[in-house]
Amino acid sequence: MENLYSQSQSKEVIPILGKFQDTLISIYSKILEFQARAVCYVHRHHASQFLRDLFKVESLRNTSREHDIWTITSARDQRVKRLFNLLYTCPYKDRKDRNSKRVPGTCEWFTSHPKFTDWQRNANDESPGLLWVSADPGCGKSALTRYLVDELLLNTTERAVCYFFFKEDFLDQRSATSALSVILRQLLITQPRLLQDAVLDKLETDGDKLVPYFSELWSILVSASANSKAGEIMCILDALDECQDRDRNQLISAVKDFYLGTHKSSKLKFFITSRPYELIGRGFRELERNSCIIHLSGENDKEAKVMSREIDLVIARRVSDISDQLSLEKDERDMLAQQLTAVENRTYFFTKGNVRRVMKDLPTTVDSAYEKSLNRSSDKDKARVLLHIITAAMRPLSLEELPLALAVNAGHESLTAIRDDVEPKDRFRKTLRDLCGFFVVVVDEKAYLLHQTAKEFLVGDKNSTVNINISKDTRWKHSILPEKSHYVLANTCTSYITVVAHQLNECDFEEGYDKIAYLEYSSRYWIAHFRQTCVREESPLLTHAQRICDPNSDVYQMWSWIYANLGRNLPHDATTLLIVSCLGLANIVNVLARETVEFNSQVSGYGRDTTILGKVGIDYRDSYSRTPLFWVSRNGHEAVVKLLLATGKVDIDSKDSNSRIPLFWAAKNGHRTVVELLLGTGKVDIDSRDSWGMTLLLLAANNGDEAVVELLLATGKVDIDARDSDGQTPLSWAARNGHEAVVKLLQEFHQPAL
Repeated sequence: MENLYSQSQSKEVIPILGKFQDTLISIYSKILEFQARAVCYVHRHHASQFLRDLFKVESLRNTSREHDIWTITSARDQRVKRLFNLLYTCPYKDRKDRNSKRVPGTCEWFTSHPKFTDWQRNANDESPGLLWVSADPGCGKSALTRYLVDELLLNTTERAVCYFFFKEDFLDQRSATSALSVILRQLLITQPRLLQDAVLDKLETDGDKLVPYFSELWSILVSASANSKAGEIMCILDALDECQDRDRNQLISAVKDFYLGTHKSSKLKFFITSRPYELIGRGFRELERNSCIIHLSGENDKEAKVMSREIDLVIARRVSDISDQLSLEKDERDMLAQQLTAVENRTYFFTKGNVRRVMKDLPTTVDSAYEKSLNRSSDKDKARVLLHIITAAMRPLSLEELPLALAVNAGHESLTAIRDDVEPKDRFRKTLRDLCGFFVVVVDEKAYLLHQTAKEFLVGDKNSTVNINISKDTRWKHSILPEKSHYVLANTCTSYITVVAHQLNECDFEEGYDKIAYLEYSSRYWIAHFRQTCVREESPLLTHAQRICDPNSDVYQMWSWIYANLGRNLPHDATTLLIVSCLGLANIVNVLARETVEFNSQVSGYGRDTTILGKVGIDYRDSYSRTPLFWVSRNGHEAVVKLLLATGKVDIDSKDSNSRIPLFWAAKNGHRTVVELLLGTGKVDIDSRDSWGMTLLLLAANNGDEAVVELLLATGKVDIDARDSDGQTPLSWAARNGHEAVVKLLQEFHQPAL
């Protein structure tokens, strides 16, 4: 009985347990009451009062109720804590504080502007809730945004101010879902009354998948703003132009639909800054036509003149600081200030770090300032490699990691040899200045380019034809090509992993891999860099990458352990083909297509020769019966899907241990292009069911994936009325989960053509 009571937690049993608990308390109450009365009868004079006090039935019931309330409250607190942890997608406060504080007297052109004051006061219900501020690079948009968050627009009992600073430096700062996540976190911490139990219930059903979906997060934000208990909600988004394209379009579309709909007078307000790009302006144009937006254009002549006067204040401040540091005489100080303020089209950026370097022969354009600074490098070839690394790094590298990335190459055979070529951190800081001048700055022991315009100056067209050999050309503008940069990083990462694996035994890397500088970065990101290169077969990079992905190598043993500890999944009991397919390494898959290898009996259990992309190898299954096509479909690696399909030998409907085919996982994870590729073969069993009776359409409708539902319906072969093991149809799943667009699609498909 106790086991049944304490362990049964299914939905069907929970209501029964509630009734059982009430009945059990009642029985114990009666037993205790009977015992009390019996004792009182035998020892009426000595024990009666004591036992009446001790065994009050109502007291027992009250205690039980209090325990129930405490349990419910405690459980909710745990769910809230889990939600807040999931929503913490990046250290948003630290990222905000990376931006400069305003110089006193600046930002006043904006805070006194009628368009801002109208938006801030929101004088009437018809006032637009969106303020978009556009301005050219280096005009201080981020400094302005930080000023608004830190000093001007503060949280009150009636107002919640939430912010996110987009930045290309960090992967998690380019994402719209990351922005919505931290905005929701700030909002719900500031106004916890807006957190509805329905959100926590959804967290229970969706788990960690709640956060990656933009539509779910947007729906939660809109619902919170519509709550009668909500005050004014200000969402401040800086540098929207640095958000990745797809996410930016999704965010603009959501904001546009919100204000063009029934929410025009909502308490939800947006303040957005960006560069004056046409693709952003085009997204907001319909809002301007419908008076749903205020656009303050800092790039026009009128506003630029006002900003220029404020930039003079910044110049004066910088000149004063540097003059004190360099002990300049008054006439030198005055001459420097005069030359700087004489430059046309000056920006905040121009005054931040380059004054020391350009006191003589002051450049008149930003490009010439950059060229002059980099041409002063003590070693231009080394500086160029360093800039390749900094511009392509997936996250900013520390002063311990960067010297290693610069030093490691395929010729190193030991950690000792590498460390002999690495400068100590303090000395490297000086080397960094000698190599790159003001172009690279160090903040919190990490290296960054001075400004976003610096990256735009350096990085050329990613579609340009690339020569892998590092160029010795001393012209800097657009000299850093992305493919070459990723080659440099992929090479240094794979070389480093290989050397470390040969040096360490299993205990060493399991106990302290995170203490080895640059090993975490190399293990996590070499794959992303490798995918963006075009590697020749004779390249040492290809050799290192194949060795890392060979399940029989010592390098794989170390790297796969670290990779798993970083939260990444790899196939078990796999071949090299399975591993490289899972990782989306098309270059290696292409090589393996022409090779014959022997399956190691420890891996395959068969020990026979076979062509990897031949009769057996191409559909080799891991411990969960997943083939290479399964893994590439699951992870959305389009190029590898094309390679595998082109062989004509893959089993497109092979089922894993849960009876799911590759198309199922492509649809489940929202990889639309992969879905199109698989459907395009015309060989897929489109109504295939998994172990739970779910078809592809049932799954897509359940997830609210409008694009996949459209693709499936367009085949004309899908069973629109298929039912799962619980009798649910695609329409009932979509309606149940509130996916209105999918409901509409399914209903339209049912209607006969007129």
